[in-house]
Parts: sequence; C-alpha cells; structure tokens
Amino acid sequence: MKIGFLGAGKMAEAMMAAWLESETVTAHELFACDTDAERRRRIKRRLGVNAYASVQPFAEEVELLVLAIKPQDLDAALSALPPDVGPKHLVVSIAAGRRLAWLEERLPAVRLVRVMPNLPCQVAEGMSVYCLGACTKAADAATVETLLAGFGKVLRLPEDRFDAVTALSGSGPAFFASFLDAMAEAGMAEGLDRDDALLLCNQTMLGTARFLLEKRQDPRQLIQAVASPKGTTVAGLAALDQSDFAAAVQAAVRAATQRSRELSAVR
Repeated sequence: MKIGFLGAGKMAEAMMAAWLESETVTAHELFACDTDAERRRRIKRRLGVNAYASVQPFAEEVELLVLAIKPQDLDAALSALPPDVGPKHLVVSIAAGRRLAWLEERLPAVRLVRVMPNLPCQVAEGMSVYCLGACTKAADAATVETLLAGFGKVLRLPEDRFDAVTALSGSGPAFFASFLDAMAEAGMAEGLDRDDALLLCNQTMLGTARFLLEKRQDPRQLIQAVASPKGTTVAGLAALDQSDFAAAVQAAVRAATQRSRELSAVR
C-alpha cells in the first residue's frame, strides 16, 4: 500500500518508522511532504522515504493520505490539495481538535477516518483511538486498525468520546510524567539520587502497566493485592487519600476534556 503524509513532524516520523520496522510497507511506498527542508532531509536520511515540499507529486499515486499537520495550518493545506485527492483515497487525520464534520466540509468526496494517537507511539507503545467518517467502508476500518496496531494498542470509539480520549491518552503521558517526577522528588528527599529514583519509578510504572494489561486485572485488584494490612502501601495510600489525590486527578482530566471541547469548537 502506498501511503502519503501531509506533514512530516515527529508523529508522522514515528508512524513511518514503526511501519517500516514491522515491514507493513517499504520505504519506496511511503511519501511525505513538508515545507520544512530540514524535516524533509531528516526523514529522507533516517528512513529513506520519498520526501517532497508539496503533495502534488504523489497525490495521484497514494491510496492513503495521512493529515499530520498542525490544526491551525490544516485549512490552508487542504485548500491547496490537488483535485487528484478524491473518492479513491482513504484520508486519515491525526490533527487534534478537527472533527469529522469539519473535515468532511472540506473533503466531501474522500473516505475519512479521524485518529487520536499519542506520544508513546514513538516507542511503539502508543494508544490510538479512531472513528469513521460517513463514506468509509468496513475494509477501511480494517486497514486503519492494522496500520495503527503497528505502533501500539487500538480502540474504536464514537467521536463524541474523543474529548475524554484526548484527556486520558493524549494529555495522560504528561499527567503520568508529573506524578513520576513527584515520586522521584519524594525519593530524593528520602536519600536517593535522582537517576536512581527515576529508574525505580519509571520501571515500576512500566511493569505495573504491563502487569495490568497482560493479566487483564482491574487496578483495584492490584491495589488490594499489594496493600497488606498495616503495611507500607496502606500507609502511603492513606496519605494520598488525605491529600484528596483522586479529586485532583479527576479535576485534571475534567479540565483537559473541557479544553479539548473548546478547541474543537474553534473553526
């Protein structure tokens, strides 16, 4: 399958690298355009893909076009697309905050899929959520699922859930990193070096996430298993409860969700 990218930033580079590593596509089947000459040189040098300053040279050739451009630049970029982009194309948008209705107004003839990936896709541990436009087919959904699975987990949800998705998996890496930083600082206060504290925290988070996923356990089950009566975990959990930790997390997710709604409403 020949795949083109409108925009060749970090997320686009991560997606292309993952597909090449998994041998989903070959380098000569990947095309990317970016106005930044340095970005073009980087992906050409690192990945060996076809890189252009414009989508024009490959628009007719590709079967799938990924919109990987900043939301504020997307309107102008779509207006400049050649007439070759039409019903035969499957268009996948990873532009944050641009809803399907907005995209379908500008690309009424194409089959559209909206995807919300996240930063960990750069290390093949991403979480991607997608929804389908009005003209897409069952085969399109299967294609998208296969491609997204090349760099992590995949979930299909209605678009009205995307603001919550943005808060949990889009902003979530920063929330987890904030918690880990606080954990590391606390470890340093107890006498650990920062590098040692970060290794302990990072590996513990990674191991916990893998354990929950692979054992298919609810986090509450793990808490119950680790929290021995009158033990260290119970003492720490009690301190978190006293600081209203759960309420703070809920407030963060609520604020991120509301901000996503506000950004999506901007046309």
